[in-house]
Amino acid sequence: MKKFFLICAGVLLSASLFAQVNRSELEAAQSDAVQFENYSGPHAVIDSAASIVGIGTALGNEVAADVENPRSVQPYAKYSLYHVVGGLEEKGLDADILFLNETAGVDHINNLRRIVTGYLMAAYGYSREDSETLAIFITVYNAVYRGNLSNFAGKYKSAVLTYLTEDSVGLSTNWEEWAGKTQLVIPLGSVIEGEAGVETSVISDDKVVEALRAEEDKSVDTREKMTDIKEKEAATASEKAREAQKDATQAKKDGDKTAAKENAKTAEEQQKIADRKAGEAKTEREQIAKDKKEVQKSEAERGGESEKYLTSLFIADEKNKLYSLMTVNPKTGTVVKKSPLKQIREKTIYPVQNISFQKDDGTNAVFAELFLAVCGVNDSKSAIKLCLIDSENLEIQKESTETLSENSPLLQLGDSYLVIVSENGKNYLASYDKNLTLKKKSDVAINGSSPLNVFDEGILVTDERGNPVLLDKSNFFSVWRLNSTSTVDAK
Repeated sequence: MKKFFLICAGVLLSASLFAQVNRSELEAAQSDAVQFENYSGPHAVIDSAASIVGIGTALGNEVAADVENPRSVQPYAKYSLYHVVGGLEEKGLDADILFLNETAGVDHINNLRRIVTGYLMAAYGYSREDSETLAIFITVYNAVYRGNLSNFAGKYKSAVLTYLTEDSVGLSTNWEEWAGKTQLVIPLGSVIEGEAGVETSVISDDKVVEALRAEEDKSVDTREKMTDIKEKEAATASEKAREAQKDATQAKKDGDKTAAKENAKTAEEQQKIADRKAGEAKTEREQIAKDKKEVQKSEAERGGESEKYLTSLFIADEKNKLYSLMTVNPKTGTVVKKSPLKQIREKTIYPVQNISFQKDDGTNAVFAELFLAVCGVNDSKSAIKLCLIDSENLEIQKESTETLSENSPLLQLGDSYLVIVSENGKNYLASYDKNLTLKKKSDVAINGSSPLNVFDEGILVTDERGNPVLLDKSNFFSVWRLNSTSTVDAK
């Protein structure tokens, strides 16, 4: 997608630009979809994807040691897990309940899913891919039934319900309501002979599937992966049924009527599970096939039709002079996309093309175009950093390692981007490339609010005592600086 800035009288007024995008990418109706509101600003502290998965892994390892018995894992930590099982005589589901306690720091649905993924891999031996699929369904399931305590009361055993409260059960779609207000319920199938697993039928019920189908692509890939899991469950249950039937036959031959009866009952139960899972998978595959045709037909009818949209900065917080991006249809005035990022600090942002970098989870990210901007606020969660924002979802895709001065300007100089970084209480002029790699830094401290004045002779800035300093453009070393007695210090 090609985008360019609107320039007037040689002054870049804002990041006003025309975007060639497919109409459906922005205007598709998704009123029934579960839309998670994630924290969108830069982070003061960034945890690696591996360390976030490790949170779940640590919880899962403790449960895996004894899945047949109830257990409380790290009840007073940031993340607590209650493995609630037992009471075989009582109808209803067992469950694992993940509590996000007051100090929990997770603020993005992807990271919450990483925690669940790590847990499922460690506790129940699911593969990474299956765990990731289950994590998506589990979080959507909990969002669909957020606060609906009666729904849980109708499905789960009484021991599970003792942990749940109406104001916290399930998952809010707003990350600000997660810490201290989340009881993420993971329904479990029968827990026997040291085995357990997620009850996939519950987390993929009609309401959950409809929420996933409301996405633009109808979530066909994720739903297909769930049918794969159910087909594997059906095959496993069918094999257990055959083995139990063999045992029943042998026990009958041996004259052990009790064992024969118990094994026959097990065979019947396992075959019912196999038939149910296979039936669910078959029905869902048929619906997925229809949805695929629908998506393909819609794309063919559009025939690549695209529309010009206008994306620009708008005031998000007038008091603190913070801005956000919004995309509108210039013909109708329809707002087709609002950025969740509301912490852009400068009125000037720059488009950068052909960006590629390795994400924290090890995958490669490639973008035809991103916006480079100064983002963030100074608080315990956020930090002021240089950010790359994608042009479609208007979300941060990468942020600088270094923090910036609160009043740092942003200036393009050739293929470099100049800002003022803050380090150990001092501020320095710094240069970054389009991938947010720090290339050089001034050898003298400057004022954190200094204007950046570029001349043929160098870059004229204000030092930390309010005096002018001329920096060499090639290396940011000081050419001269004026001291408080108005004499020139030559380098």
